[in-house]
Amino acid sequence: MSFSQVANYSSIEEASKDVLELISKFVDVNTFFVAKNDKKNVDIIQSFNREDAVLEAGFKTYYRDSY
Repeated sequence: MSFSQVANYSSIEEASKDVLELISKFVDVNTFFVAKNDKKNVDIIQSFNREDAVLEAGFKTYYRDSY
């Protein structure tokens, strides 16, 4: 695979939107996300919801409550 442009990102938060948009072209699911997980907390950095909004960016929960 060859790319004509290389994007420069200063953070995972900035890059995650483009990554999820690209993945959405190949993965036929409603929702997927990029999250930070430190085994205590889960912080959703960015999410992709194709039709139904199941999970939104900015959602936070305890690790023990995530599944």
